[in-house]
Amino acid sequence: MKTTHKYIIGLMSLALFTQSCKKSMIDVNTNPFALPDASPEILFTGATADFNLGSRGNTSQKYGSTMVYMQYIVPDGVDASGLSKAYWNPGKPTGPNPGFPYYNDYFTGNGRDMHRIMDKINALPDAQKATYQGLKAICSIVDTYQAWRVADIFGAMPYSQAFQDVMFPLPAYDYDYNLYKRFDQQLKDAATLLKNSTGQFVLGNQDFFYGGDYNKWQAFANTLRIKIAQRYEKRDPSQLAAVLTDISTNFAGKIISTNDESFGYNQSRDWNNNVDDINVILFSYNASFPFVEYLKSTGDPRIAFMVRQNDFGTNYKNYVLVQQKGDAAAQAALLLPENNVRYWGKHTFPASADAVGYGSTGGNRSKTFTITGGTQALGFLSAIQSRLFIKNGGFGGFDARSSKDLMHSDEAYVDGSTIKMRTPYLTYAETCFMMAEIAEKGGNGLGKTASQWFYTGVQASFDAYKAAAVATNVPNAAAIVIGNFATNLPYKGLPSIYSQAWVNYLMQPEESWAMWKRTGYPQFTNVRPGNNGNIGDGSSIAYLEGVWDGTQNLLAPRRNSLDLSTGSNLNSANYADAIKNMMTKDASYGISAQDTKGRIWWDKQ
Repeated sequence: MKTTHKYIIGLMSLALFTQSCKKSMIDVNTNPFALPDASPEILFTGATADFNLGSRGNTSQKYGSTMVYMQYIVPDGVDASGLSKAYWNPGKPTGPNPGFPYYNDYFTGNGRDMHRIMDKINALPDAQKATYQGLKAICSIVDTYQAWRVADIFGAMPYSQAFQDVMFPLPAYDYDYNLYKRFDQQLKDAATLLKNSTGQFVLGNQDFFYGGDYNKWQAFANTLRIKIAQRYEKRDPSQLAAVLTDISTNFAGKIISTNDESFGYNQSRDWNNNVDDINVILFSYNASFPFVEYLKSTGDPRIAFMVRQNDFGTNYKNYVLVQQKGDAAAQAALLLPENNVRYWGKHTFPASADAVGYGSTGGNRSKTFTITGGTQALGFLSAIQSRLFIKNGGFGGFDARSSKDLMHSDEAYVDGSTIKMRTPYLTYAETCFMMAEIAEKGGNGLGKTASQWFYTGVQASFDAYKAAAVATNVPNAAAIVIGNFATNLPYKGLPSIYSQAWVNYLMQPEESWAMWKRTGYPQFTNVRPGNNGNIGDGSSIAYLEGVWDGTQNLLAPRRNSLDLSTGSNLNSANYADAIKNMMTKDASYGISAQDTKGRIWWDKQ
């Protein structure tokens, strides 16, 4: 690990100082937050600023990986080779790596910082320490959540020996198959501390997540316990049952129960006012055909929050221009039925790049029309609603494809500092669908039936997306109502739960990816010229398109590569052992760390 290298260099430098200076410098280097005037709550605020957004690349990383794998978006302007890029050819020894930043972020950010804050609280005088037990519990929850995310997709990480450079300069690796119970115990201990949060320091606005509400942190800790246990259900079903019983018995069933209790981060910085390198979701990707057609087939009102209208309407000045100045062919084309639909998605699979065989939904975004004095392009395919991800939807960047002149008349462009973005991580709607699945399988539904959880989840999802859409200036969002959508949506057991969870996970695509790995849903269907398979078939069940390249179906990665520069990293022996141990534990891991179509242990076939 990098910290090991820095630590050794630090020791060599310290040898030049006197013994007293050495002790002082070691104290600072091993715990730079151990300062008499740095209070734990200030450290917590600083450590969680830009939570999981420490790099601008963290915002766009999901575009080309999980949002593509789970078919929310599709690259625009690429050929069959470009559409294949995100996937594995099952017959080849190399393939793509999702490139998640979780590992580095944990060890150089939140993981390191939460441990330092907890160490500082433990070192306080007893009377003061007693008032910081709530914050200590919160730090433990944040640390556990972040560490679990690393283990969930990398499979191994130094944990038990991490952040202890003096005692463990070369930390050994822990594995997801051992860590999941440790994570559960840590979350239970934190929730227990939070049950008795009287007399605790008032965090208020120094908490970017819940505004210092300890009860909400407790609900999140309990819900995360269930989520992690469900992840390992195929390997250890008794753990899930035990966690549910414990939460019901010892915590009065307290889990996330309103949208206000959803775990998420209120973005605090204005760096994302500059959209130049994160706005490719607006112009380099289209909404996918299976996602758009599913929303259309169920009459889902959330489509207005989740998908941007195409250019084929009078709210776009260049459409009106084609109406007024287009030649006869252009005028006739505007009357075609497909050109009178405001939401279209692009096919996801390489073979669909043949626009002749797959029509307009197999081609690139725009159609070009002849008008007096030249031509005019109109965007036929929709973008995903980029305002949910970046400020002003990405308009106003230096790339001409994000020019504010391309906005529709009902789309606003405002000062970025007035837009308050919130990143969701574990929501009330997700909690409802999680509990619906548990109840449908005969487990402890904590007082509700599967269908009750399901319909509550649909309503919660609508309400949350409407709130996000209003906050980020999605056109006409405030006027959209759910009507009888939730009550009329058929409930068909697990496929219905997974279908609605897939829709809800648009802003959490990594969780959609995990659900697909864990359950096999949404299932794939083969799409061929003139036949969309089960896509939008009216069954109310969602499907993904088989990633057909004309010869075979390609495979999405199922994990991240655990990478290390063996030649330069002092901990390479432990790293090599970690890879060997994961391969030995389960042959499904694959033939190497880079075989990302392989599986983490919990991802059981």
